[in-house]
Amino acid sequence: MPKISIPQKNLSIDADTSSNLMSTLLNAGLPVASSCHGEGVCSMCKVKITYTEGTSTSTNTPEHLEIETLKRNKCEPDERLSCQISITGDLTVTAKYW
Repeated sequence: MPKISIPQKNLSIDADTSSNLMSTLLNAGLPVASSCHGEGVCSMCKVKITYTEGTSTSTNTPEHLEIETLKRNKCEPDERLSCQISITGDLTVTAKYW
């Protein structure tokens, strides 16, 4: 079971493999900014992901919708949309709104 570390909240939560990051965070009681309700078009749920050492990736590869939304909203290169992330391994998540 993947572990999601949230250093800003001094918290670690378990996630189901291939679960959605936004849903996992909301189910753990963490607020996630969003105006599109997870449709991937507002970019308010953007987060920074740090992958656990020794793993090349712990999420799915960004798809066209996410890439275009991040570009349109001038997000940082290391940001992802939590609503578009499928969890495949351990990772660390930070957000400006926590």
